Amino acid sequence: MTWAARERNKVMLRDIANKGFSLIEMLVALVVLSLSLGVLYQAAAGATRNVRVAAEYTEAVMLAESKLVEHSYITEEGYSASGEFGEYSWSVSSWPAVYENVTAPEQMPLLPRPLQYLEVIVSWAGGSDTRSLDLLTVVPLRSPLP
Repeated sequence: MTWAARERNKVMLRDIANKGFSLIEMLVALVVLSLSLGVLYQAAAGATRNVRVAAEYTEAVMLAESKLVEHSYITEEGYSASGEFGEYSWSVSSWPAVYENVTAPEQMPLLPRPLQYLEVIVSWAGGSDTRSLDLLTVVPLRSPLP
């Protein structure tokens, strides 16, 4: 075998050896793949949790708004009520709204009907802690309808 033929064989053997991946390259690729899959899994789990929490808050807001509509006026000062709706607990309470800057007695007849602060609190168990939602508005104090 001539020198040129031996050199051609060496080049061919080097080309064949360089065509595949080494074991260390495969291990590095698997480690990178497993780390990126772990990050993607955590991101998907976080997104799913956020969607669940957003749905819980949406239901709590709808319940609180329905209680505000249900109590659009108050018939007694210091009104209080509470109850449960599914997994949600709610409470409604009122207290007098104070008119400020009214010092002259002649201004008293000009004041509108008495107002009450109305607070609705909705709470529920969410994950490892208790979540709550608090809405506050002002409603008129009316005498009961006959």
